[in-house]
Parts: sequence; structure tokens; C-alpha cells
Amino acid sequence: MGHEKVVVIGAGPAGLAAAGQLKLYGIDPLVFECDEPGGLLLNACSVINYPGTPGGISGRKLAKLFSLPERIAFTEVTDLSRRNMLYHIESKAGVVAALAVVVASGTVPVRISVPGVAEDCIHYDVKNLLDNPGSSIAVIGGGDAALDYAMSLSSGFTVNVYARGDFSKVVPHLLDKVRKIRSIMLHPESLPKNSFSEDLVIAAVGRTARVDFISEKLLSSPPADGSFHMCGDCRNGMYRQTAIAVGNGVEAAMKTARYLKKTENGK
Repeated sequence: MGHEKVVVIGAGPAGLAAAGQLKLYGIDPLVFECDEPGGLLLNACSVINYPGTPGGISGRKLAKLFSLPERIAFTEVTDLSRRNMLYHIESKAGVVAALAVVVASGTVPVRISVPGVAEDCIHYDVKNLLDNPGSSIAVIGGGDAALDYAMSLSSGFTVNVYARGDFSKVVPHLLDKVRKIRSIMLHPESLPKNSFSEDLVIAAVGRTARVDFISEKLLSSPPADGSFHMCGDCRNGMYRQTAIAVGNGVEAAMKTARYLKKTENGK
């Protein structure tokens, strides 16, 4: 079993910000990431409210501005628990013990069934579709994520966006931009729908926190000593914004560093 001062779970904006801040304190965390650094930023067509990016910036470009941690394990964490003041982090690569943990594990999509479409043919993100344009795609969902996905795909596909409602919950700025793109057609109050004729189907109907690997005890009664922090999308509910996630990550790192200092001083 390996031993670490701090383990960060997730390399999206929150996890990368936490790792970067810890480095400023002279702490070199081990970061676990089950996919690729950047998180949901890799799906975002345009981030328009991140400080220092007037006019907006693509999610991919913004992700590249984050510094990568020196130590990153590309494997999925399957279990997290605390025993005898040490956190045990199990992954497909083995078990690691740590004095402190920052959980920035993000979210997973709400999965759906679509009439006439095989389950494994429904996509839940766009990052792997952008380099393989086709003729038409159906986006299911009436929120910000669905319209942002549509914008990302609009240069390579004809996009039909189907929603239960009338898109009234979408940020007005985003809705205005989408309505000006000729390759995107909005279909309000068009669900449920019996069939789809598009070549591809992508669902953007919601996301839930990825916390299934965390022990029930940690989730229900998280330690209040400063050794355990959840940050970013896995804790923020509907407030899933990059700027918020980054702030969460920096705060978690600062509190973690303070905890480690107290531990080292025996207080």
C-alpha cells in the first residue's frame, strides 16, 4: 500500500485548482483521473462567464490553461473510506492511504431510453464526436447543456434539439446565440417522441454527483477536522460553473494545508 499526504480525486477544474494550490504550499498531491484532465470543460462550446476571458472561450482552450499536476494516475477510484485516521483509496491500480482527501469527482449523466435507439448508441457527451462530423444529430434536452452541446456540434452536423418544455429555463444569452445558428433547429414541447430519424442521438437531460465510490459513513458524517473536502460539481448541485468549481478547489486546498500543518505540529 502506498502512503500519501494528500490525494485528489478528479482532474476537472476543481481538482486541478486544488492540486495547483497544494503545490504552492509545498505539497505534491497524487491525483486520480478516470478519463482525461479537464472534466466537462472538454464538452463546452463556450464558457462566457469565466474571469479574464472577455467574449468567452471554448472549453477545450480553457482546459489547456490549467496546469497539470506532476503526479496523476489515470485510473478509476472504486472505494474511499477512512480507518484509524487514514483514508483508504482503492482504485483499479491498487490501494493508497492518505492523511487527507479532496474529492472533485464531478458528475455522471442521467441515462435514458430512446424509442428505436439501442442503449449503446445514445451519447452523453460531445467531445468524442467533434472530430467525426456527420449529417444529422438529435439532442434531447431543454437546458443550458443541451443547447451548448448543439452549438459545439453545429459546425459539423445539422442539429435538432428536442425538449419537453419551451426552453424558458435556458440562459437568455445562450438561447439568443443558438437561435442565430442556421444548422440548429429547436423543437419545443416535442417530447416524448416515438422515433428519431437522425444519424446520432445525444442526451443532455441532467447529471448527478459521482459519489458512489464514497463510503456511506463519509457521505453521511464527513469529518470536520479539515482532512476531507468535496468540491466542484460533485457537491454544487445545479450551480455547476467552472469559476465556482475553481474557487471550491482552492478553498479545499487551503483548508487541507492547514489541517496538515496542525497534524505535523501535533495540535
